[in-house]
Amino acid sequence: MEHGLLNKTPFKRLVIAAMLGVGTSIAPLVLLSFGLSTFIVIRIVGQEHATAAFATATGISGIAVVLFGLLSGVIADKTKVKMGRRRFWMIVGSIGGALSMLSLTYASSIPMFILSMCLVNFFYGMVSLACYAIVPEQVEPEKYGRVAGLIGASAPAFVMTGQMIMGAFADSTLEQKMITIIIVQLIGGFLAASLIKDNSFAGITTSEKKSLGLRGFYPSFKQHPSYTWALLTKLFINFSNAGMGMLVLFYITRFHLGEADIFKIMGLTAPAIMLMVVAGILGGFLSDKVKKQKPFVMGAALITGLCLIAFAFSTNVTWVIVGNFIFNFGFGMYNAVDNALVNRILPSKEQAAKDISIMNTTTSLSSTLVNFAAPSIIALGVSMFGGDGYTLFFLVLALFSILSAVVVIPIPEMDPKAKDGKAPDTEVVA
Repeated sequence: MEHGLLNKTPFKRLVIAAMLGVGTSIAPLVLLSFGLSTFIVIRIVGQEHATAAFATATGISGIAVVLFGLLSGVIADKTKVKMGRRRFWMIVGSIGGALSMLSLTYASSIPMFILSMCLVNFFYGMVSLACYAIVPEQVEPEKYGRVAGLIGASAPAFVMTGQMIMGAFADSTLEQKMITIIIVQLIGGFLAASLIKDNSFAGITTSEKKSLGLRGFYPSFKQHPSYTWALLTKLFINFSNAGMGMLVLFYITRFHLGEADIFKIMGLTAPAIMLMVVAGILGGFLSDKVKKQKPFVMGAALITGLCLIAFAFSTNVTWVIVGNFIFNFGFGMYNAVDNALVNRILPSKEQAAKDISIMNTTTSLSSTLVNFAAPSIIALGVSMFGGDGYTLFFLVLALFSILSAVVVIPIPEMDPKAKDGKAPDTEVVA
């Protein structure tokens, strides 16, 4: 018998807590990638050797992030403490992240930089994972969409706020910037932990233990096929999104733009982040309202695919700018509703963090694979079609968007008549 939570957090408090925890733990990682970590490497090795050192360090830490992502969920689920495992990791993750950020700030060698980056990703990842896991544990399934939309909006909102703070303190030292981020995250993490009620699960059912394959790590496809289909759709759409990181080189290669022009375009497309937020909230609320998730997920994936096809054949940079906005709208709606769908088809509340963490690794895994494969695909495109090679590159990404929509088809739709909104193949334990 599965013992559920004795206490549930009031809905509004839980949403606020999850938004604070997710937003303040993801924002530092994004801000580090926006230049803070680069300047730390420059301080360590000098500007002349920074490019090679940074590429090596981020490559190693990227592999570590994938491995940590797979293990972190197991660690979170196995944690049994009186305060509750989710609250525990919100607090411990925030403290560990703060200490790791300090270590990163004052790193004096590349090995120390790599180790600190790995620890920062692990601890802040545990905070966000704990916040994601409380949703399927404490929220009614008919509210999954709106919760996913609101939580999904928190990360870009905090990133934008962080960018504004960094801009306001542009003349401050790197150490001051890093310490500011640490303090903000500690406040957010501790507030999130104080707002939620949390109790450890006492155990899981025998049937659930048998339903897990790969020695209890990956949910059996035979018992829970929807989980694998959901993982594939997320992996495929993340392939498409990871390719957007090549846009700067695309601007240079196809449109022969200079640095100043590219930064102007980046300024023009910056509001697309807010469009992504709005699309996520809108999609989440609408999917709950009509009690349908698959049409939103499939439609959003196809929208991103059409945008990538437009990129492939674009001869005017204006079309790329417009396509960027539409892509972000589609990706924002996809993320919100797909996260709600994932919460609905999770095999077990007891192992929610493990199963969610496996899903989350698709982001870092897809980014690593796309960055590795992009040069070969572009070179193949040049040999096949001539030109700059990006036509084939974006067509391949578009194919993954289409595949993302196709693999949603086998997943059962939520039952509008069922009170709990569970999918037919989801095991429900009394």
